[in-house]
Amino acid sequence: AHDIVAPAANTTYTATFTRRPNLAQGRAVAVSSVYPAGYPGARAVDGDPATRWSSAYSAPQWIRVDLGSAKSVGRVLLRWERAYGTAYQIQMSSDAASWTTVYSTTTGNGGIDNVTFTPRTGRYVRMYGTTRATSWGFSLWELEIYNS
Repeated sequence: AHDIVAPAANTTYTATFTRRPNLAQGRAVAVSSVYPAGYPGARAVDGDPATRWSSAYSAPQWIRVDLGSAKSVGRVLLRWERAYGTAYQIQMSSDAASWTTVYSTTTGNGGIDNVTFTPRTGRYVRMYGTTRATSWGFSLWELEIYNS
């Protein structure tokens, strides 16, 4: 967002927008579980809004994206299916073994969660779900990761 103070005289402004790349799209994914079988983790990063990942009907569950190398991350977009998390964390790691929580909520309400946080550098990003909103598992149409 930018504030522009216009002068008293008529003035024309042109804004040029550049779309930031989704660092997760097409990247390698690991998940805690898949249920039913036709909804693997890769579908949450394929860029297709009609495909999704779905987990087992228990908690906790997680989906992890390997960015391929260390990247600065400051925004994660979660596009939930009806089986969403009311409590979850966004975590980052350099080695997929030791995790740092960069965002946490206990009041998730589904739909689209645009999660922003102070940018951190890491190779792996995961959504770690701890409380389900429904009797089903956790399910994401898309998990998108951005620099900020």
